[in-house]
Formats: sequence, structure tokens, C-alpha cells
Amino acid sequence: MIKLPKKGVSRSVNKHNSRLDVLCDWVEGNALFDNEEISTTDVVDTLIEGQIYDDQDFASVMVEDVWTEIRRRQRWLGTGTPFLINHQNIQLQRSSWKDAPGYSFCLLLAYADWYREWAGQFGSDYTEQGELFELLTKESLELQFDGWHIHRTGWSRTNTVELADVVDEVVDRLGEMKGQLGSWATKKAKEAGLDLLCYRPFADQRVGVPVYLTQCASGRHWESKLKTPDLELWEKIVVFAAKPRTAFSTPFALLDDEFLRNCNLHNGMLLDRYRVLAAARSHDSWVSQPLAERIVNWAEPRIDSLPRID
Repeated sequence: MIKLPKKGVSRSVNKHNSRLDVLCDWVEGNALFDNEEISTTDVVDTLIEGQIYDDQDFASVMVEDVWTEIRRRQRWLGTGTPFLINHQNIQLQRSSWKDAPGYSFCLLLAYADWYREWAGQFGSDYTEQGELFELLTKESLELQFDGWHIHRTGWSRTNTVELADVVDEVVDRLGEMKGQLGSWATKKAKEAGLDLLCYRPFADQRVGVPVYLTQCASGRHWESKLKTPDLELWEKIVVFAAKPRTAFSTPFALLDDEFLRNCNLHNGMLLDRYRVLAAARSHDSWVSQPLAERIVNWAEPRIDSLPRID
């Protein structure tokens, strides 16, 4: 069994001091990465043994909330859920985590926050995980937004674009006019927070179409990027005929109050883990083979080294 995280799981005597989202991720990770059937009793016992709780009945109240939240998460995915879950047990209904690469990848990205010492073993270069998450979000939106064009613009080592090139692409694809790039953006801006350009063209190829300028934030500091892409900047460097909107994608699973707060802070469409993974509702194996292989190669050493209880 995977060890309890040091972050988000705290001793609870008279009140529950652990984060519901962290405990949910921990339970799901045990079922997904170790392919074990996990029961509510197993979780209560681990919380007692880990001295998080002293009283089994009190711990059971928290575990009941965890099960309720996980079952709700899985309902959002419909038949695309990788788990079988009832009121007492959860288990993987696939051969291994490799059969759910998108799910596994998003959960590991959250684990990098819950288990920072473990994540630190793999260095501080997050270029590859950022690129993989952009590609995963792109493939998800292509399946969920029928008829939309999803174009990846974000900077990476394999896509070292400059902002001027990104602006040219946006202008060409949308038929808009170019604004004053030199006056408003610096060379350090790279893509100015724009990772994916999402738009729904009409047959007449005229302007005034639905447009989402999308940021994909894969790391634990994702909240610091909620104001990106900056519409005030983009409306100066591109002269949009109609005001675009923004979207924000994160691999973290947000509880309702956190989702509402961050949706308001971003002031656009918010895609948390289960909105990204919702592509599985109609396409069970929705991640393309090339991307799935890259994710598996990235994830395998991380899963093998997860901190486990002896």
C-alpha cells in the first residue's frame, strides 16, 4: 500500500484535519497503481496505524466522505471509469494502470504535490510533463468539442516558437488583424500564456466565431497561472472582431467550493482533472497510441518508486 501523504493528511482528534481531495487521490492511487482491491476498513485501519486517528468510528466518518466523493467522481466518467466501486470497496477494472494512461498521468501530477520528496527525485525540469499535459488536454477537447479546431501553440523544447510566430498563427487561423506586438509584449513572453487555441469556424470563414485562449498548467503552482492567458494583452496584440474567452486546464481534482472559487478567479472555462478525463465517457481508449506510449514511459519509473508501506 502507498504511504499516506505528508501534505494534506493531518492528525485528527476532535475534528477532521485532512483534505478530502488528498485522501481521495491516495485511495485511487492504491487501487490504480498497485492493482489492489481497497476497502473502507483497509483505509480506516491505515489511518489508525498512521496515528492520524485514534477512534475508528471517527475515522469511519471521514472515510465515508471519501467514498462518497470518489463515487461521484467516477459517475462523471460514466462507463469510462477505470474503477469498480461500491459502498465498501474499490478496485481497478483494467489489466493495469497502463490501460488508463490519461487517468494515471493526471493522478501522478497531483501526487507530485502530495509527495514532494518523491517528486524531487526526478529533478526540477518540468518541460516534458507540461508538454504531455498540453497534448492530453488537446486530445480531450478534440473528442469533447466536436467541430472545434484545437491548435497547440505552447512553447516547449520540441516547439520553440516565439510570440510573433504564435500571433501570426492566431491571426491566420481566425482571420483577425494583427495588433501592436512590439509595443505590448517582451521577448520573454514566449507564447504569452497561450498553450491551446480553441475555435469553432463557420463555412464562410469569417471572423466573429467562438474562441477560447487556453492555458494548461500541470504543476503544483497552477493557481499562480489562473490569470493567464491575459485577455487585456491578447486584445492588444490581436485585433479580435469579437471578444474571445479564456480556458484553463489543470490535472488536479477540485472539490466544488474550490472549483467555484477558481472558476471565478480565472473568469473563464475551468477544466479540472475530471473535465479533462471526461473524454472517456464516449471513447474508452481515448488517448492516442503515441501519446499513451510517451505517458507510460514518463510514468513507469515514478510509479515504481512511489513510497510504500513495508
